Parts: sequence; structure tokens; C-alpha cells
Amino acid sequence: MPRGVLVGRGSPDPLEVQGARPVVLALHGFGGTPLEICLVVDVARELGLRAHAPLLPGHGTHATDLAERGWDDWLGAAAAALDELAADGPVIVAGLSMGSLLAAHLAATRPDDVLGLALLANAAWLGWPFPTLALDIIRKLHVPDFSMPKAGADIADPEARRTHLTYDAQPVHAAVRVLEAGRRVRAELERVRCPTLILHGARDRLCPPSNARRVASRLGTLDPVVVMLPRSRHIVTRDYDKEQAARELRTFFERVRV
Repeated sequence: MPRGVLVGRGSPDPLEVQGARPVVLALHGFGGTPLEICLVVDVARELGLRAHAPLLPGHGTHATDLAERGWDDWLGAAAAALDELAADGPVIVAGLSMGSLLAAHLAATRPDDVLGLALLANAAWLGWPFPTLALDIIRKLHVPDFSMPKAGADIADPEARRTHLTYDAQPVHAAVRVLEAGRRVRAELERVRCPTLILHGARDRLCPPSNARRVASRLGTLDPVVVMLPRSRHIVTRDYDKEQAARELRTFFERVRV
């Protein structure tokens, strides 16, 4: 099988449910699809809220398409979705991993449009020394782009890991852009003033568990809620603690809805 194809189970199509306001905008992670944040959409549905999870540029097709994309492309798609959803009032924005960076940036730069913010497995920092040091070396040495094989998503639950829909390889230069985006967004966190929920897997091997408290300490909001999910790795929406994650999201959506 050629490297860079989608592996796993399900469709990469955007997710949409109709319902009341506030709308929930859910943003997936690097190399993923809306399916990995289906849990967020399901919680919104249970509460009778409208929800939308777009497929970000370069995703859901082949890793060669992702190699050609970067922060401006991903942010442009997220901002366009927010433009449409916020036409009748502010929106709850939730993001997983790279999606958390997009969500935090929107909350920091468009406070009138973001009612609440949920950061799942936030990628404000990546792991050290891998992948941060490796990506920094590649960037500084201007190494030509190449794809790294991906053994599977960082999920502790073996069945969820086996069926998770993602690329089987990731382009390195696009990953460097995620690292750079994390540094950019860290400088914006103090501008986030809306209620914020932070969920993170205690066993996350990609984005350190310490990210949860580090991000909370930098936020401009006075009452961030931080919840560590003890059995989960990176994709907290599909791992062993997904029911606890759903409960926390449900409580948070109910708290901030108007």
C-alpha cells in the first residue's frame, strides 16, 4: 500500500447536526478527520445544540495534500466556519490537538464571536525531545520535505487505535508548521477571556500532560477548568476516558449556553 493514504474506519466528511444556539464549532487535529471529534458533536446533539465539524484543508484525502498546507490554510477554514456560525450570535469553539491551536487563536482574536472555549489535548507545546527537537533541526537545516511513517494514533484503547481514521504517514514540513503555530498561539493566550475547559490525557505521548496547567496559567480568563483524564493518551475523544470527557463537555456546554 502506498504511504500517505487514509487508514482506519469511517468517512472523513464534515459532521453537522441541527439544533438550538449556541452553535458548537469542533476542529480536528493534524492528519485527522472530523470523526476524531465526533464526541463533541454528539454531546451538542444530546443537549439540542447545533454543531459543525469541518474537514480542514489537506485532510481526508492523501498526505501529499497535507504537505502543501499550513497554518494560514487551516486558520482560514476555521475562521470561515466561525463567520457563518456566529452570524446570529457567539459560538462555543472546541479543538483537539492542532484544532486546539485554531480554537484558542479564534477565542483570542475574535472575543465577541466566541462564547466558550474547549481545549482537548492542546498542542501549545509538543513533546521533547521528540518531536520538538527533531522538527526544529529539520527547520533550521532546511531539510527537504519528506513523510514519516505513522504507526498509529496515540490512543491507549487498542480497538479505537486500530479503527482510528488518519493518514498512515505525515509530511514533516507541515508538522513543523504545527510546532510554529503552537509558539505563536502561546503568546496569544492571555487575550483569551471567555470560559475555558481544558481536557488532557495523563498518558499523552505527543503533547505533554503538563500542557494543561501551563496553558491554564497563561489564559486571561479567571476560571479555567482543567481535567486530567487518567487512562487516556492523545486522542482523548476516543480513548478509555471518553465517557468522562463527554460528561465534562456536557457540563461545560450547559454552563456557558445562553
